[in-house]
Amino acid sequence: MQTAFDRARQLFQETRGDRRTRTNEGFQSIERGLPRLASPLDIPWTQNISSYLGVRNPLAGPVDSKTESVWLLDNTAYRPVHPYPHSQQPWQAEFRAAFFKKDTGRDISKIVADIADKIGLKEGSGEEREQGERTIAERLQPFVDVVAPARWVDVKLPDGKIKRLGPGGRSATSQQTHVFQSEHRDGEVVETGAVNEQLTPHGPARTGFAEPEGWMVIS
Repeated sequence: MQTAFDRARQLFQETRGDRRTRTNEGFQSIERGLPRLASPLDIPWTQNISSYLGVRNPLAGPVDSKTESVWLLDNTAYRPVHPYPHSQQPWQAEFRAAFFKKDTGRDISKIVADIADKIGLKEGSGEEREQGERTIAERLQPFVDVVAPARWVDVKLPDGKIKRLGPGGRSATSQQTHVFQSEHRDGEVVETGAVNEQLTPHGPARTGFAEPEGWMVIS
């Protein structure tokens, strides 16, 4: 399933703990048996080359609702701790968006079935198998859809302001930090959606607000 580039990047990024876990659990034997996927960067050469420019891409443009879609990822808003003086800082959050071409993923039914067999779903009931395959297909789909670099989307923030996310770079993802001028409560959850809701089939991003003390993130 991995390309040579992906494998090289994985080796560069993985920690000693990652390597120990992969060895002990036999990750490599499973990966060698997985079907190979086509490259998700099946786009015109002009977009391919300009995608290296990231936010400075002169060829960047808005998402086309007819052929493209956007995933807005959930996030957590926090208050930075100022070293001195310890005055309360405004809320801020990092907004991430992923841009895709619509209906470009290959037929993944064989891949889903292969993964289901490897994790032991073949031993379950028919209903359990079907539910498992639906879950696998949903989580696998983003890895087979063609990505759309050099795209941006306008979103409406909870305070009513319009913010532009993107353009996405080589990986067709964007990340930008937004400082909220409005007040929010610890534990409050708000939504940020695209101005054109048709662009986000998975709905708006949800932002949870967490004060600097008394919380942690488990990933």
